[in-house]
Amino acid sequence: MTVRSPTIRAFTRVQSAEAKSSLEAEVAAEKAAALGRAGRAIETALLRLEYPEDQTAREDLLLDAAEAVQAYFLQRELNGLRDQRDIIQAFAIPRAVLNRIGIVRRRPVSASAKKAENAE
Repeated sequence: MTVRSPTIRAFTRVQSAEAKSSLEAEVAAEKAAALGRAGRAIETALLRLEYPEDQTAREDLLLDAAEAVQAYFLQRELNGLRDQRDIIQAFAIPRAVLNRIGIVRRRPVSASAKKAENAE
């Protein structure tokens, strides 16, 4: 059985607290960085929507923007920020985008999936 002196126990508590605060700081920095990336994704998606390369892809651009907004909202909620009204105003998110949050797109069927479907 090993007996530790009070000094050693105190030192390990300090080390433990420093390690915990260091880890917490790193986690907080990553959360902030993720929120920043999600915000930039909204800005990019809204710019593409405002200045589309062609008008035929408008629905895809609306869904892209809705996915970016949803990701940002989720990231905020993970950080304990639940009210999205200020964000909607700050980014000037159009109602058409907000109405599409949560819509799941149908993915195009791949050639191999079509072959397997036809084989049955």
